[in-house]
Amino acid sequence: MDFSEKIIGKDKYFNSAVLVLLIKDKDKYSILFQKRNKNIRQGGEISFPGGKVEKNDKSSLDTALRETYEEVGLEEKHMDIKGKIGTLIIPTGVLVEAYLAIIEVKHLDKLKLNYSEVEECFTVPLDYFLNTKPREERLKVETHPYYEENGKIYQFPARELNLPERYYKSWSGMPRKVYIYLYENRVIWGLTAEIIMELIKILKEEKITWC
Repeated sequence: MDFSEKIIGKDKYFNSAVLVLLIKDKDKYSILFQKRNKNIRQGGEISFPGGKVEKNDKSSLDTALRETYEEVGLEEKHMDIKGKIGTLIIPTGVLVEAYLAIIEVKHLDKLKLNYSEVEECFTVPLDYFLNTKPREERLKVETHPYYEENGKIYQFPARELNLPERYYKSWSGMPRKVYIYLYENRVIWGLTAEIIMELIKILKEEKITWC
């Protein structure tokens, strides 16, 4: 048996999936992004189409395709699905499975934004990411053994369990790198930037010939 690809504790994360859409225009490619509606979770930020894995989704790819249609109106029948880029887990408890698809530029006239979720869409040339190193910053995530949610206080029982005193109050983990792309007046950062970096790494290392 080989369970090496299994993600331990996957069910405790916020499981989601996104679709990286490469727009093909003759021999040129660009990446489609969306700016999230300011009134929703992570409003105003730049992301890929995607969202939470629902019970009725057959797979995380189905999630990415469903969310893409719901958010920007693009259907699978117009896409060439290339496969999975990878899985990203971030310290905030979010697990993202990222997929790659190509769509001809002529199908962009089928874009139909769901403005309750998406403020706008825009594209960035793939060459920009192939030739640009992202800016690198650092953040530290802090763990709190107590917090309040919906009027209820949750307390981790460190004393009751006779754990070391360092767990009686908030503690920090290792600093983590955060990557940022600055394109014109756009800030593309966080997990979106990390997925782009992984895609660029794949394209360069595998010497992909279709783009």
